[in-house]
Formats: sequence, structure tokens, C-alpha cells
Amino acid sequence: MKNISFKNHKCITLLVRSFLLVLILFLCINFSACTISSNIKSFFKEKFSDEGEKDEVVKIVDVFFNLLIDKDYEEAYWYISSKDKSQKSLEDFSNEFKDVTDIVSINKNWVEIKNNIAVEGMDLTDFYDGEEKVFKDIEVSLVREEDESWKIVFWN
Repeated sequence: MKNISFKNHKCITLLVRSFLLVLILFLCINFSACTISSNIKSFFKEKFSDEGEKDEVVKIVDVFFNLLIDKDYEEAYWYISSKDKSQKSLEDFSNEFKDVTDIVSINKNWVEIKNNIAVEGMDLTDFYDGEEKVFKDIEVSLVREEDESWKIVFWN
């Protein structure tokens, strides 16, 4: 009788351990699948939903710098953030460019958007003292305004 009881106890212990092992494996697989699923979902969401926003940011930066190239500071001022406009006037903005060299071109390298902030990395070519100079990896920051438009952060 003792022998049967000992075998039953071993069997029950083995079943409980097996059940716990299967439960742990199931939970591990389930949680890792959630993480993988979440990562895949965020990857596709970022790729497809941000493309339109990235295009919009690139367009705004292009227009802004083309206006600066044309020295149309009054129109370029419209593209800076409302916070910047509340701190400094159009005259202050125009005065920033008095001693600036001529911007020849910009070359966009990358755009990154996180929530309501965008950053575009670019190389800028300017003309000074009869020669062109390239400034690499300049970062232009933009902020999404209350009306959902993107504006350039000109003054920190």
C-alpha cells in the first residue's frame, strides 16, 4: 500500500510540475508575441502614417529656405512658430539676416517626427567671399501648432 501511495504522489508531483512548465511556456510565448505584434504594428503605423507628415514637413522647410534664398523675409516670417512670433517681431527676424551670407542651396538628408515635434537634417551651401561653403548636418526643428500646421522653430 505504501508503494502505491508513493507512486501516486510522484505522479501528482510530476503532473503539477508539467502543468506549471506548460503554463510558464505558454505565458512566455504569449507575452513575447504581444511585444512582437506591438513592434510590427508600430513599425507599419510609423511608416505609413508619417510619410504624409514627413512630406509636409519637407515642403515647409523647402518653402522657408527658398524664401530666405530669395530674401523674402516677410513671407518667410509666416512659417515660424507662433511662440517665436510672440517673442520677436518681423523686424527682429529680418535683422537676423543682415550679416548672413547668401544661401545657395539646401540638401535634405532625413526627417524624423515624434508626436508634435519634427526635425529635418540637411546640408546647407552658402556663398561667402567668392566661394561656396557647405555646412553639414544642420538640424531644423518644427513644431505642430494648435491648428495642426507645422511651423519652424527659429529662436530657441
